[in-house]
Amino acid sequence: MAVVACSDPPGFLKTAQPGVVFTFPANGQLDVPIGSRVIVSFSDPVQASAIGTCTATSGAFCLVGPNGPVATTPEVSEDGYTVSYPVGQLEAGAQYDLFVRSELAPEAENLPAGALVSFTTRSTRPRAAIPKLVGLNGGDPMSPDSFRPMFETSTIRLVFSEPLDPRTVALAAGSFELLDSSGGVVPATVFSHGIHVAIDPKDDLSAGSSYTLRIGNQLLDIGGQAAAPGTFMLTPVQSEGGTPIKQVLKTRQSGDPGPERSRSGAKSNEIVLDKPLIGRETSTMLPTSLDAELGDPKALGGPIAFTIRKGQRLRSTGMDIALGGSIPVGLTTGDVWIELLTDAGGRMYRNPHQLATQRPENERAPVYVDLSMDVAVYAEDPAGNAVLTQTVLGVQAVGTALGTGGVLAIETVASMELALLGVTTAPTNLVLELITDASATSAGQADTTPPTLVASYPDQSEEHAVDDAVDLVFSEPIDLERARNGGLRLEDTNAVVVPTVAEIQGAAIVLRPRAPLAYGRIYRVVFNDVADVAGNKLTAPNLSFTTATLVNSDVPMTVTAVHPGVPCALTGATATSPGRCAGGAADDALYGAFTMPADDSIEVAFTQPLRRSSVTLGTACGNGTVRVEEGDAAACTATVPGTLLVRDRMLVFVPDQPWVEGKKYRLVMVSGGNENCDAGELCGPQTAANFDPLAGGTNDDGGGPQLIVPFVGGPRSSGTHMFTTAAPVTDINGSFTRDGSEQVRDENRAGMRIVGVTGGVDEAQFADPDCVPETPEVENCMYLTGAMPTDLGEVSTSCGNTGASSCVPVKLAPEAMYGTSTTMTATVFGIDIDTDTERSVMRVREPTGGPVMGYVVDRSGKPTLVVTLELYMDAPDMSVPASDHDLHSKALSVTLEGPMTFLQDGRIAISLANTADLPIEVEITNFLLTGTVKLLVPARQMKLQLVSPPPRGRAL
Repeated sequence: MAVVACSDPPGFLKTAQPGVVFTFPANGQLDVPIGSRVIVSFSDPVQASAIGTCTATSGAFCLVGPNGPVATTPEVSEDGYTVSYPVGQLEAGAQYDLFVRSELAPEAENLPAGALVSFTTRSTRPRAAIPKLVGLNGGDPMSPDSFRPMFETSTIRLVFSEPLDPRTVALAAGSFELLDSSGGVVPATVFSHGIHVAIDPKDDLSAGSSYTLRIGNQLLDIGGQAAAPGTFMLTPVQSEGGTPIKQVLKTRQSGDPGPERSRSGAKSNEIVLDKPLIGRETSTMLPTSLDAELGDPKALGGPIAFTIRKGQRLRSTGMDIALGGSIPVGLTTGDVWIELLTDAGGRMYRNPHQLATQRPENERAPVYVDLSMDVAVYAEDPAGNAVLTQTVLGVQAVGTALGTGGVLAIETVASMELALLGVTTAPTNLVLELITDASATSAGQADTTPPTLVASYPDQSEEHAVDDAVDLVFSEPIDLERARNGGLRLEDTNAVVVPTVAEIQGAAIVLRPRAPLAYGRIYRVVFNDVADVAGNKLTAPNLSFTTATLVNSDVPMTVTAVHPGVPCALTGATATSPGRCAGGAADDALYGAFTMPADDSIEVAFTQPLRRSSVTLGTACGNGTVRVEEGDAAACTATVPGTLLVRDRMLVFVPDQPWVEGKKYRLVMVSGGNENCDAGELCGPQTAANFDPLAGGTNDDGGGPQLIVPFVGGPRSSGTHMFTTAAPVTDINGSFTRDGSEQVRDENRAGMRIVGVTGGVDEAQFADPDCVPETPEVENCMYLTGAMPTDLGEVSTSCGNTGASSCVPVKLAPEAMYGTSTTMTATVFGIDIDTDTERSVMRVREPTGGPVMGYVVDRSGKPTLVVTLELYMDAPDMSVPASDHDLHSKALSVTLEGPMTFLQDGRIAISLANTADLPIEVEITNFLLTGTVKLLVPARQMKLQLVSPPPRGRAL
């Protein structure tokens, strides 16, 4: 038990003072996840009645942040020894000070006059400024040992001011370099995810030697800005002394020796996910052992280093996912595994809340533990794994170590932000309790099971988006270096290698092309040498896929969805409404005011690929093809600083700071006055964009009015935002016709049937072939394109007209769906005509006094979305010779219903269809004569499949 047998030189105190024993986060900790519990544990029960109102200078237990004291009342543990703030109280990128005063713990003798603990929370928001290194091994980069010392066994862990572009992260000149004292390259594996980078040397470093870490200007953030170059000197400290002391640590189970009371105020060896989308989910650690190496107790003059080598795994029970915690989605994870991607480790040291002369003592001065990890999280169930698997870098655990019952018991508290269902993150808190096992000689058995490929995005059934990455989901994590060194590659059919960067995401590998793929091309993934970290080799599968063919079209690009807002130029604004779509009827219902939740990003989806050279972010009022302004519709007072992400068919704007509640903003996109793609105009492949889709005769005309969306900042949403797109679609090139080379997709279309004519219309039939052969009648299909921003709320008992007793409410934005042209031959007023509808536009109307609401309910064990949409239908380019038609702001109502499922690659798909026949009457007039064509969309023949973004392979 060398770790707790630190000798006590003469003069050391024998009895510790009562008071604070443990805190999480630790004092001075950086990069604290905002979902963390804030914990203080005491040696004696606290006076819970003392907890009350906080001010900046008073209060028994007060957490003070950038907006003053946190208003939430702290919680006292059942045993009375621990006080904590629950999850959800912290703002990103902020410093917090925790004050604990004597009213709470009258016997405490170690309460400081100032803050007991100060820490800084994590910020993952992109920034307009250049990316900078803000944390090195937990401390100031200019003083790398300021928070935790670096040992010869340490992994180098970096934190940046904003997310990095993983395509630029490499161990190479211009990105990251790790050099020894003679300038030689130190072999290492580099991992990156978001703001975190971990550099794990292949062999332990030499203690006392000097190493150079360089960051170059070829390292970019996700907005394309180069990082601030820097050079940092590292000198690892000798910690092992000689041969390390081997120990086996196992997860403490019921009946095992150890302390009677937890210092965390929570159940040990339990992972808790807390998010309204799934409610509160827990996973319990199963019996697992880890091999550990303890350093020389004398090497550091008190602290003891320890290392847990990479490749080892912890295992926990699985979870059955339910929306809101009550509506089953048919998704189970099976057992969850946590594998160390890098060498984990840290130190054990004297309790910082007691005097330096205080010897370690179980009750009041337990040894402190600092543990850093980089982990892969994955699940045994293939479907659950596709949803859950991910990499979590920079996990910082803080805890205590107690010698009791013949074992060393280590209890640590850690917080993570786990990606959840591919659409959000969940605060995840873990209390890990390990004890030494003197009877064990080795922790684990040899791994002899090879990995398998369990899912991929794309698979071979769907055309792949050209700017998305290839996501390969394996049954376990694979050897990243082996994959990078030729083990995995992407080729075209001519065996030309496509330059990619391999990222590890738990048990998945994401092959991210350095540039967008080509349209209309076949690609294949070559599994040349893929193995797990134990060396078990994968039996190579065959995987090929295609990208969609993009046919040239002179139809201008337009918008399918905007968050916040609507996809059309607006007119008719009032004091309470931003107006209605230009080109619609004068009596169209006005839209409600657009409100943007504080933490959301602006998202705009388009019908065609963007011409990237035309996209410029305005940094002053009046400039740029895209800008976000402060001020009302009448005047711009300033532009909002932020990052503009340009994807193939989408723009995303992330402001540097959250939107201010009650403040007025507006999104402006400039299309120019004509179809020419001139400077300062946003363009598609051929022409300038058009944001006036209801103006007749615009199929060949680019330019037109600007798209200006006024909105107001709102509070942080408690729901889950999900920007879904109709996928897969037929109309790839956005021409509003089905071109011959475009693959017909049945998932998004409306099958229409002519059921009669009246008045001056003698007969009518479709000229196109029957598209629904399973019915005896003839239907013609209008193929749909669009997107739908949605917000999933907290579980509710107010479920509209669904008849369900509980549901998850879903707020849908009033966007539009575009349909391809259908051709009709008819005899109208005695004249034989052929007419094309050209584009059809179906706009969602908001109900009076509120947003469009749907409800996810349980239908025989399946989550099912039910929503009634009030629509306007327009055919602005349809022309009937010598006549007029009324497909202009034509009011329709349709109820859609369908299941929410998880695709094999982890995406969420909501497959909707109309529950009843939808009649549509087209009235045709010629002077004083009138006739109608009666159409019908039969029940289940309007299909709309909305799909969430891929959880790992989405375009940057």
